[in-house]
Amino acid sequence: MESLAFGLTYSIAAGLAAVGVGLVGAAAVSAVGRNPDALPKIRTLMIFAMSFVDALAIIGLVVALIIKFLH
Repeated sequence: MESLAFGLTYSIAAGLAAVGVGLVGAAAVSAVGRNPDALPKIRTLMIFAMSFVDALAIIGLVVALIIKFLH
């Protein structure tokens, strides 16, 4: 049962983080398409947003490891 909890916890967190990164990337490409001169600013904001979304995936991994090893 703990393996199932570990797998579901991390897979849900990683899957939703992947969806979030995809949405951030799509929005950045759309914004650059509308205003190509703003590429450096958009790229910087995109990298920050993707790092925040990936941080949520890392938090999901930490929670999954806590579930696996402390129960």
